Amino acid sequence: ALNQARLLLFNEEKTDWAIPVLFMRLTTGRLLNFSKTTAATPRLPFEPETVHIPEGPFTMGAPIDRETPPEETPPHEVNLPAFRIGRYPITNNEYSVFIRQNKDQDPPRKTGWFLREPPEDKLDHPVIGVSWHDARAYCRWLSAETGRAYRLPTEAEWEKAARWDEKKKKANTWPWGDVWDPEKCNNPLDHNPAGGGFKVNQSAPVGSYPDGASPYGCMDMVGNAYEWVADWAKSYPGSPEPFDHTNAYHFVKGGCWDDGWGAVRCAFRGWYLPPNSGGTGPGDSDYIGFRVAK
Repeated sequence: ALNQARLLLFNEEKTDWAIPVLFMRLTTGRLLNFSKTTAATPRLPFEPETVHIPEGPFTMGAPIDRETPPEETPPHEVNLPAFRIGRYPITNNEYSVFIRQNKDQDPPRKTGWFLREPPEDKLDHPVIGVSWHDARAYCRWLSAETGRAYRLPTEAEWEKAARWDEKKKKANTWPWGDVWDPEKCNNPLDHNPAGGGFKVNQSAPVGSYPDGASPYGCMDMVGNAYEWVADWAKSYPGSPEPFDHTNAYHFVKGGCWDDGWGAVRCAFRGWYLPPNSGGTGPGDSDYIGFRVAK
């Protein structure tokens, strides 16, 4: 009863709620928690599942060789604090809740959405045809709805979640290891720098390739849809061919279903203008999605 009375005063923004209690049996001394949600609060029905990535260093980038684009080099150590990242990319179904609640937000473009509703046969596919600004707007909305601080992952966070094997202390070429396996992602038939046939021409439901999970258990990190990350496009320190697209382009990671082998490596770095959903003009392609972090 006392806790309820204090909560009423707190909600009325009256300072009296903070009057000390002279006697309690709570060993922590904490009577109320005013957060909208806490880490222990169950995930809401529309809230994406996330996995914990522990703090510590990992190796980012790719070795310098004739097949490696210079913007991916040199390999270097990055030390990150702990964070959480989406186990799967955001799906059409998850994104549809955001669209229904935000009438001023445009739905995804050229991807089968009709009258602000997602395609019924692709509810569990990654949402695609979204710009960097769309992805950020979704994260802001999700944070407000849940009380948890969602955002886009940084490129380093995305890459660690996708490829770092903590037990072996090494960065995998693909989420599952260093040997190409066409059965572990929604992508090309063979690992052929010259190209090759493709087995698919569209996205797949998230989680369709469980054997292609990263060491941390993240799914669809390569081959299903490109994914926006927070960073502006910029070369690594010590890169043999420095470039800087800061304030112009943002990075995308992971490749998509109709890319060659090079784009589906975890170290791959692509960049697009933030208003775009892919290609060279706003909303003219349909292969970029995203996952969240916090």
